[in-house]
Amino acid sequence: MEVLFVSTERFSWLAWGIGISVVLVQPAVLAKSATEVNNIAQAITVKISTTNRDGNGNGSGTLLQKQGNIYTILTAAHVLKNARSYTITTPDGRTYQPIANSIRVYQGDVDLAILKFRSSSNYQLAQLGDSNVLQGGMDIYVAGFPAPTAVISESIFFFREGKVTANSKRSFKNGYSLVYSNDTLPGMSGGPVLNSEGQVVGVHGKGDREINSSTGNPDGPKTGFNTAIPIARFADIAQSLGITLGTTIARTIQSPTLTPDDYFLAAKHKIEKNDFRGALTDYNQAISLKPKFVEAYNNRGLLKNNLNDLQGALADYNRAISLDPKLVTTYSNRGVLKAEKLNDPQGALADYNRAISLDPKYSAAYNNRGSLKYQKLNDFQGALADYNRAISLDPKYSVAYYNRGILKAEKLNDPQGALADYDQAIFLNPKYSAAYNNRGNLKKNQFNEPQGALADYNRAISLDPKYSAAYNNRGSLKHQKLNDPQGALADYNQAISLDPKNALVYSNRGALKAEKLNDSQGALTDYNQAISLNPKYSSAYNNRGLLKAEKLNDPQGALADYNQAITLNPKFALAYYNRGLLKKNKLNDRTGAVADFRTAAKLYRQQGKTIDLEDAIDRLRELGASE
Repeated sequence: MEVLFVSTERFSWLAWGIGISVVLVQPAVLAKSATEVNNIAQAITVKISTTNRDGNGNGSGTLLQKQGNIYTILTAAHVLKNARSYTITTPDGRTYQPIANSIRVYQGDVDLAILKFRSSSNYQLAQLGDSNVLQGGMDIYVAGFPAPTAVISESIFFFREGKVTANSKRSFKNGYSLVYSNDTLPGMSGGPVLNSEGQVVGVHGKGDREINSSTGNPDGPKTGFNTAIPIARFADIAQSLGITLGTTIARTIQSPTLTPDDYFLAAKHKIEKNDFRGALTDYNQAISLKPKFVEAYNNRGLLKNNLNDLQGALADYNRAISLDPKLVTTYSNRGVLKAEKLNDPQGALADYNRAISLDPKYSAAYNNRGSLKYQKLNDFQGALADYNRAISLDPKYSVAYYNRGILKAEKLNDPQGALADYDQAIFLNPKYSAAYNNRGNLKKNQFNEPQGALADYNRAISLDPKYSAAYNNRGSLKHQKLNDPQGALADYNQAISLDPKNALVYSNRGALKAEKLNDSQGALTDYNQAISLNPKYSSAYNNRGLLKAEKLNDPQGALADYNQAITLNPKFALAYYNRGLLKKNKLNDRTGAVADFRTAAKLYRQQGKTIDLEDAIDRLRELGASE
């Protein structure tokens, strides 16, 4: 099972939201302190609670207008999507139902909506600022009501500080063209984005989670970078939502000349469409126009890593860090590159440590460091501590639950804990195919629940019809537990068609042909192919040795294969046991057989395999020897 490292970008695409108001802005407003902006944000932000067929949810919104006793709220369309009922909670804690038929969702590709409620109370309205003047490095703030978590049991007002990363005047998918570094939380979608004067300059978008390359789903870590719809974009479409704005509210500035920010966002959208070469061209252009564009170097490094330009990726990460030595995400990304592709675990560890020292609440770095400790450094307790910390910081971090589940299943002998983690990963991301696959393995191998395992493998394959490992595992289940050799063969065949270089599947198919299908030559061909693909595959040598011993009447060939399996894996108890049988039954070598059975028994005892241990002891008794 694969432990997932997660690379992070300086921004991401996930939640949508908006916050705005219609009180006109006065010129020459002085910058306010963060505390003053917080007080303004708290007075203009509302919580929107929703109920739908999947349960309860919540988002945020901004008090935009008042006409008589009717208030208008601006929010993200996706906050209201598919909801059956809505409740609005105002800053004074009062709750209201929206006016019937007052919800209006923008019909174009901009994620905006409005809804209205009646109240005789006097609530503060947001002032709208000029989003066109925002530039990278400027202070920016986001407010909203995050969803409850295990740590925070109820939804309360949150206020986050950060910096502008990019501000494109072009229109991109869902209207998002304002990028910022604030560390937001799920449920803040729809809340206001404010400038240093306390004016609303954008509507917060979806939570910033990286797309997981293994699952294709947005179940990666929180990166702290987000996108919003700028107020200028809202001003362009306000009338279609029934909102009249004053003439002093700035609309989107159209320019035939593309800026570095335009290229930066265009690259991200091309990546979403799998146009990686086009994205690379856009990042190159952004950097050529703005040679110190730190985020573009970081993102181009991530893209080059995915394109296997490893030295180019390293150079870009190094350049980004040289421009901004406190760039937390880039240290983590460079750590992933060193861990996964450059075989530099100590360099990766140093990068993760640096990222964590700069931001002790950066969950992705803890997850990645945990995976490094598990996979490369054999520090399983250290890995557990890091996964625990990642989850405590981000309780909705499904990848960290998944990774911790693997650790518990494979190294910590905690199948119940592993099952709980896989369950939670799936609860957080019902489309997490890898978690279904691994939970299926656990049910098959640890809990003897073949039907439950089958259901999980089926679900993994339905979510990802090209998931070779899930076909292999389902084939193994049908072969070993369900007595369905033809179904197993079909699954192994499909796994091989999807991944023709997977030695494990050839070995498994070979075992099926040898054990169930009476196809010794086909089995031999599969074992040969497995060994050709992976000359260090000790299990394939063991299996081929068993085939030669039992079906092909080739004891010397069997002995050679068992010898090789043991050379490759000196703790391979089954290979010693099989070699002992060969020496006892075929080679008339009692002394050698006793020695092999003793070694097998010793290893089985160390590995806690009681039934196998008793079998090896029985063999010794047959030979008149003791353990």
